[in-house]
Amino acid sequence: MKEISISAQKIGEFFGFPITNTFLLSLFFSFFLFIIFFLTFKRTSLYPSKYQNFFDWILETLLKYFESLVGEKQTAKEIFPIASTLFLYILFCNLSEIIPLSAISHYWRTPSSDLNFTLSLAIFSMIYIHLLAIKKLGPFNYLKKFIKPKNPILTFAGILEIFGEMSRIISLSLRLFGNLFAGSVLLGFVSLIFYFLFPLPFLLLEILVAFVQALIFSSLVVIFYSSSIKIH
Repeated sequence: MKEISISAQKIGEFFGFPITNTFLLSLFFSFFLFIIFFLTFKRTSLYPSKYQNFFDWILETLLKYFESLVGEKQTAKEIFPIASTLFLYILFCNLSEIIPLSAISHYWRTPSSDLNFTLSLAIFSMIYIHLLAIKKLGPFNYLKKFIKPKNPILTFAGILEIFGEMSRIISLSLRLFGNLFAGSVLLGFVSLIFYFLFPLPFLLLEILVAFVQALIFSSLVVIFYSSSIKIH
């Protein structure tokens, strides 16, 4: 059984920058998703192909779901591009853990089981959310959420709100990392000890976990954006 390690496996360097197995896989899935959507939507027509209909259905379903979370169609549309991209990207990364190579090779490991990956996604998501909120509210109205010069109590509450925003980065990254790392360890352990049929229920469970965790991450991004554009 391969060694269980929280840190990703370093497989090389690029101008002093360490290249890990999870980093390479994350790049692979980025290009993979780009190619799929580029080939699907590069030619739109009145009579779309079955592939285009399938992806249209996925995106429309996600948009309706996000609308149900925030109760505002316009808010859901504003955050939809990044939220839907995160959902699909994280889902593909999560599902890579069910591929048998992850049980026998150091070079195949789901990116979501690397804390650097999940932390990067969380930081990027929160920065994007607040930049989008600044664009919508304007810099002055946005700062009024945190700074109340005429009211010390509300100013202190604003400072606590800043810490609350930072804690969201931690919760987003640790939730995704913890579930996928634990799942990877469990699948690797079960697959090496038992025959094929016994790990099957665990594979089905991990597919469900992969979907749920991708949905939770993208849903929280939508909810966080909705709260960030409310001045009160």
